[in-house]
Amino acid sequence: MKTTVLTLLLLVVIASMAFALPSWYHTYSQIETELQQLENQYPSIAKVYTIGYSQQDNIPIYAIKISDNVELEEQEPAVVFVGQVHAEEVLGVQTVMSNINTILANSQQLPYGNWINQLEIWFIPTLNPEGHNVVSAGLDLSYRKNKRDNNNNGIFDYSPLVGWDIDGVDINRNFSFNWCHGDTLYQSGGNEYYDYYRGPAPMSESESQAFAAFALEHKPVYSIIWHSSRTGNLSEKVFYPGNYAGHRPIPDLDLGTQVGTSVASLIITENGTSGYEASASTARKGGVNDWLYKELGNICLVIECGTMNLQPDSLLMVDTVQRTSNGTWWILNRTMPFAANMVSNSMLTGVITDAVTGLPLEAEIKIDQKHARWFTPRKSDPTTGRYWRAVKNGTYTIRYRKKGYAEYVLPSQTVNNGSWTTVHVAMQPLPPVTLTGTVTSSVNGQLIPANIVLFDVENETQDTNGEFIFTTYPGPHRIEISADGYYPLVQTLEIGSGASALNMHIVLTPETVQFEEDWESGTGGWTINGPWVLQNELSMSGYAITDSWGGFGFYALGADVWIQTENPIQIPVSGNPMLTFDQHLYTEFEFDPVRVQVSADTLQWQTIYTQSGQYDWWHPVYIPLAELAGQNLYFRFRLTDDSPAGGLNDPGWTIDNIKIITGSATSIDSGAESIPVATVLYPNYPNPFNPETNIRFALAQSGKVMLDIYNLKGQRVKTLADGVYNAGTHTLKWNGTDDNGIPAASGVYFYKMTAGTTAKTQKMILMK
Repeated sequence: MKTTVLTLLLLVVIASMAFALPSWYHTYSQIETELQQLENQYPSIAKVYTIGYSQQDNIPIYAIKISDNVELEEQEPAVVFVGQVHAEEVLGVQTVMSNINTILANSQQLPYGNWINQLEIWFIPTLNPEGHNVVSAGLDLSYRKNKRDNNNNGIFDYSPLVGWDIDGVDINRNFSFNWCHGDTLYQSGGNEYYDYYRGPAPMSESESQAFAAFALEHKPVYSIIWHSSRTGNLSEKVFYPGNYAGHRPIPDLDLGTQVGTSVASLIITENGTSGYEASASTARKGGVNDWLYKELGNICLVIECGTMNLQPDSLLMVDTVQRTSNGTWWILNRTMPFAANMVSNSMLTGVITDAVTGLPLEAEIKIDQKHARWFTPRKSDPTTGRYWRAVKNGTYTIRYRKKGYAEYVLPSQTVNNGSWTTVHVAMQPLPPVTLTGTVTSSVNGQLIPANIVLFDVENETQDTNGEFIFTTYPGPHRIEISADGYYPLVQTLEIGSGASALNMHIVLTPETVQFEEDWESGTGGWTINGPWVLQNELSMSGYAITDSWGGFGFYALGADVWIQTENPIQIPVSGNPMLTFDQHLYTEFEFDPVRVQVSADTLQWQTIYTQSGQYDWWHPVYIPLAELAGQNLYFRFRLTDDSPAGGLNDPGWTIDNIKIITGSATSIDSGAESIPVATVLYPNYPNPFNPETNIRFALAQSGKVMLDIYNLKGQRVKTLADGVYNAGTHTLKWNGTDDNGIPAASGVYFYKMTAGTTAKTQKMILMK
């Protein structure tokens, strides 16, 4: 029996080797050699970079940049073209290599010279070099993935049969946006059990990480990623972003449609009858194209070039490359400041600077009419302040936002159709306010460990030993201060425009628990509607309840599921009643809401909390119940799905540690010059720092203070304080030098303050 199996396997392998990839396709080593030769031949306009390495074999991933002043990062829009993500889809490699050679060989001619002078053009021939090697060597001409050792047996497990390659991860299912919808390792349905495996975690693969780092650094405005369709079902198509499941259009669908249809019309099909078919992408499966749009607003075209004949003969290969290259040339023209024979080249650009210093700023550019809550903030370049936002021509409200600066709003800005629209913005800095404070117990006045969240344009969180310091700015700021076993402080902090420092003394009382559910004793006392289960794979500790296994499954289409207390709960009349719980939430943004509802009779329900979106980390929710005080109420936790099609339902809602508590939290804003109630050594700011940082301490009474800085070896580096200080708050500055004025090395340092019988230590990082 074993002999028969081995013989069959050998025959299959021999058969596959007999159909090795034809010699007219680039091997990886030929790509490597050719790129280096081109850099040597055109050193002023071409430079090869290694942007990362492959997952299993550690093979370099190359990108070549073509631009005038190629060694510099100029204030020019970037575009990127990726030849191959899936190993078997080699036509894109040929297109990219041909495009590189064509542009460089014609660099002194139009339009190539203009592209080189005004754009930063990037080509990545293959993002999957180890998969490319599998195909090039003829091991498996249907191989798709990288070579991750999924079963950890130290052997590359592949099969010439389509879809039976146990090892490997589909890189185009591994990106973090909507990764959860990609295939598991052994996906049910169909025959391709392994080929679309999303990987063990979002962005787990080094190829995905390399491309993400590249994109975040260079912020390309447009991109093409070449694919081919093994089944032929998607052949000769151009997919633009995006209309998920055909029902959830992205804000920039109008621009994507314009770009995608224009490119598709220029690429003629193999039979010469028409242009490629254009359509919005509908999948939500961890693709790089969706990730690019979410992170950068990049309009990425996925072009399925050729037919199901993925690796045609040399004549057809050359013909396909010539036809598909029209897409490259169109995208380059679309990115130019002025371009003839274009439907539009609308682009919003400019430089964001500090209005006082004139220095460039990294700030968010938010276009109200083209914004979604799931966007990562689209920001200007941190070095130059330059930004590029591809947007269809029209009139928009544009907001420029950065922590520490007044929001700059253009309520009615027109973006031109025929040329770039340039808007330079000088943002006015706000005066910094040093917010310091302590968190103490009402029982004994002692400091207590606390978690503090200060909400701003960029939220800041500190886990403290009861002492905190923030650098913030005038305006309203929500602040949440919580400590285990204590009633939390949740309030809006109003910081006036004239303030420079504010000292807060927070006193928390122990919480009095009126109702509690931690799920450790089962689900008794609850009425359950839907597939709610207790599980401990995803919980803060012990068990938590989830409607869809919280990250391990999805709630159903049209779901209306809830858990409800079997008996009403009496809301205390006094004591500031509050509902608190911990949640892990992942539903469709703007749709599929989760709600907390209350009812006196289980017939009429009042919603007291609602949320939707991807907040898939454990975080607390605080809901004041003062307006319901004295009532006897049922509580219901409910999720409803509003998905008109499959693929829009998400991992759902997981809930733990439900409590109704009473207590109090007092905030005394004492002002920076008031006498502190405790002796405190605050965290330094900024941290990490280079070259200076501020070290702040507060004294409840006057006395001698020693403050020294030590390295990791325990050696004293610098004495900052050695003398008598008055009661109050004091700030010292360390400039990163030792007692002899010699700059200290990068690394971790400790600073220790001794004041009377009190000794306190904090850690800081000097990063050069």
